[in-house]
Formats: sequence, C-alpha cells, structure tokens
Amino acid sequence: ITTIEGIAGEATLHPLQQAFIDQDAFQCGYCTSGQMMSAAALLHEPCGADDDAVRECMSGNICRCGAYTNIVAAVQQARKSV
Repeated sequence: ITTIEGIAGEATLHPLQQAFIDQDAFQCGYCTSGQMMSAAALLHEPCGADDDAVRECMSGNICRCGAYTNIVAAVQQARKSV
C-alpha cells in the first residue's frame, strides 16, 4: 500500500507533488491527500488525455474549495513529467 508519504523519495518531490505546488492546487488542504493519491493512481491507469477525462477519472474526490481547475492542471503537468 502506498500512502501520500511514500510517493516520493526522502530528498525529492514526486513530479505530482511539484505540479500541485506549481499549479496552486492546494487551498484548505481538506482533500489534498485524497486528490494526490487519486492523481498518482491516474498516472498509471488508462485515462483520456483531455481535461474532461481527467475530471471524470478524479470525480471520486470532493474539493470543498472548488480548486478543481488547478488540480486538473497539476495532473496534466505531472503527466508530462512521468
């Protein structure tokens, strides 16, 4: 089982973690762990390349702040790095 603490090495960020920072995908932090782990799984599962497909693949997580646009942008950025 991989947890949010285990997706990167000790001294570096996973490309997904860096993308969440770059795209300001964190707001209140309520959904961060769930969004991050769903996004990490999405990087290794079949999911369409466009933003609508990413939203559908990530639809099991609820963001109270409505940062969905930034989260999708972070996933798309990470896809280019992984």
